[in-house]
Amino acid sequence: MSSEPGAWWIHRVAPFHAPGGPVNLFRRLRTVVAAMPRTRLVTATDDYLHAVCRTRLGFRDDLEFRWCPSEDVAHVASTSRIGLFDFGVNRRRVERVRRKLEAIASESADDVHSRSVADA
Repeated sequence: MSSEPGAWWIHRVAPFHAPGGPVNLFRRLRTVVAAMPRTRLVTATDDYLHAVCRTRLGFRDDLEFRWCPSEDVAHVASTSRIGLFDFGVNRRRVERVRRKLEAIASESADDVHSRSVADA
């Protein structure tokens, strides 16, 4: 799975948008990815993240996020190291990360709203 231009259509996923900027996005990505089962962070900077994820069958997959300043998005790639067919594991992994990031953003927005209502 990849959000990079040129990826085969069947393997395309949407890139990750960063309304709070890349530093905030990659901070949240580190938190989400580090909490995933059978996942080891390899590299984590303010604009790049690489993790190795093991499937339940023990296969290793690479999960990468790369900030693209010209597009103002983080591109994602989740790829199997072996074989061509992964039974949808990589797509589900990417979408699970997306849902968790959306939940974190929603919780943060709720906290800000609660504080502003309490201050009023």
